[in-house]
Amino acid sequence: MIRRVYANQHDIITLDSDMFGSRKRISTGKKSDKRLIAWYEKNFDEAFKSLYNEKFKPQKEDSNDLTLRYYGAMVLDLTSENRREYVQATAVKMFDRVCNFKMSDNKLFGDMLLTDIKSIHIMRWQKECGYAYQTLSNHRSYLNLVLQTAMNDDIIRKNPIALVKLPPKVLVRKKRFFSEDEIRKLISVAKGQLKNYIQLCSFSGLRGSELVALRWDDIDFERGSIRVDSGIVSGHEDKTKSTNTRYVPMFKQAREALTKQRRKSGLREFVFINSRGDSYHGSATMNIAFKKLLKKHNLGDGTIHDLRRSFNTLLKQYGYPEDWILDVIGHMSKSVNREHYTGHLNVDMSKIGNIVL
Repeated sequence: MIRRVYANQHDIITLDSDMFGSRKRISTGKKSDKRLIAWYEKNFDEAFKSLYNEKFKPQKEDSNDLTLRYYGAMVLDLTSENRREYVQATAVKMFDRVCNFKMSDNKLFGDMLLTDIKSIHIMRWQKECGYAYQTLSNHRSYLNLVLQTAMNDDIIRKNPIALVKLPPKVLVRKKRFFSEDEIRKLISVAKGQLKNYIQLCSFSGLRGSELVALRWDDIDFERGSIRVDSGIVSGHEDKTKSTNTRYVPMFKQAREALTKQRRKSGLREFVFINSRGDSYHGSATMNIAFKKLLKKHNLGDGTIHDLRRSFNTLLKQYGYPEDWILDVIGHMSKSVNREHYTGHLNVDMSKIGNIVL
């Protein structure tokens, strides 16, 4: 998020931020001096919100005059501490798209009064917005948050979205679980940095966002561990999905991949680097390269994230303790791990058969 304090051409202190979605530069009306600039830098959020509300969103005495856009921006801002920084930025963008949807009378959804929004408007938005199921569900969750809060505040009597079901979910691509032979094949045909990326993911279970955020000071070759404490999504670096720092043991295959990668990027900060020597904006670039590799060698469909699922399955197949696996993978829930990250387990039945009675 942009937070900038500067003196404009008339030497008036100006606040610059995209706190409410679109970027705004707001004059404070006060002459620049070091003391005032320091105060505004320290109290930026409070000062900017006050000036923004005064200039762009004047407070309304009657709650019946509140628009979806105005009230929603306020709700998302007040609940921002519940989200990571990049998630908050995404939430603001999603809600802005909802607000910019044109109703049948060409009126923007966001300009409608909260008290005028009915279930029919939700139905029209869902039918005409053109979003796929998951995208629609994500946008709808923030709209629901705003409308539910309005109901809790007694601004509206009912939450209109609660009466409207999501359309039926279209079947998505089945999760892929790569076998040991398939993983060997992938690593053998991949080249360069992509090869090291695939091999490290296959034997560490890191998320794509965590792989691109990995720095060399996270790698401890002596102790044989990888520290995982952040991820990069859409250019924003933040805590991991679980928000916890975890230490992943360095299997020999992961050590080999990291040793080779160090020859390529060891003089840089990040383990995996783009053509400019910087970190990637996110995991999409490597995922696209991975899909091209699968297609080129007729290896079916799949994503980098499927390698994480496959690693989880292999750990279980080889008898590692489940609680330990959850720590390595970075999962809090056993049920989520079983349902979404565990494929078919090929168990060696002869082991228990060899017990002497």
